[in-house]
Amino acid sequence: MATAPSTTNTQPAATQVELEQQISSRFSSLSDRLQVIGRYLLDQPQAVALGTAASIAQAAGVHASALVRFANAFAFTGFSELQQLYKTQLLQNQPDYQQRIAAVQQDHSVPADSAGLNYLQQISSANQQALNQLCQSIDATALSAATSLLAKARLIHLQGARRAFPVVSYASYLLGNTGLAVHLFDGTGYMQQSALNLLGADDVLLAVSFAPYAAETQTVVQRAKAVGCKVLLITDSRVSPLYQLADHTLLVREAELHAFRSLSASMSLVQALVLGLIHDHLAPDQTNAQNIKPEQPNV
Repeated sequence: MATAPSTTNTQPAATQVELEQQISSRFSSLSDRLQVIGRYLLDQPQAVALGTAASIAQAAGVHASALVRFANAFAFTGFSELQQLYKTQLLQNQPDYQQRIAAVQQDHSVPADSAGLNYLQQISSANQQALNQLCQSIDATALSAATSLLAKARLIHLQGARRAFPVVSYASYLLGNTGLAVHLFDGTGYMQQSALNLLGADDVLLAVSFAPYAAETQTVVQRAKAVGCKVLLITDSRVSPLYQLADHTLLVREAELHAFRSLSASMSLVQALVLGLIHDHLAPDQTNAQNIKPEQPNV
């Protein structure tokens, strides 16, 4: 039986690829237990990136302490340091727009004379699956905690950039019509930096960010934490650089087609948040909604 090797690398691997090469070359010298972990890391890289030490250990069939021993055997100070390689690799593998466009253009499975309808049918089906998954993964306690956080805010700030901006814009519209005090970071006139001064310790920041996680949103979240503002985060993964900064996080995975991602699940989640806030926390005499001029009816 192979025995646990002493650390032969004086420096830990710098990339996931380099680590996988080390695992493969040293595999036969690893103990049986470390071989189990090594095989799991090689076979399930996405699960390693997205999981916690406890969930990874359970899935691999080992004790969490064995993950630490494995990391130490490859010169890492702990398993979280090793896992960061997988998180970084996952974030770097996001396709750019030229690759997405090329994938659509090369999709010969779609009839040329009905591509729009075909894609509508595909994304509708994918959106339904994403919504079903969202309903199964988020429980009442998580949503209740989020609405409670919003209800206690002196001022609700909203931040999202690029693809996430429509989500926070919709949240601003919904919350603004309840009469609550709302501030949307929209970057108008490139005045985002001065708008950071509005963040206060009695406020809540609702931040929405998806891979590759906009630098502008990271800046706002970091400033919010610095001044004691609570952060409610909607994001797509635990590898998000904002995950550890948030006071409360709601995870949502959108449907995608050729890496063009939808917003249906995120929009539905925001709508559910606001409706839950209204139902559970906002009595008619607690808002200024009665002072808001009604919108003109559609004609």
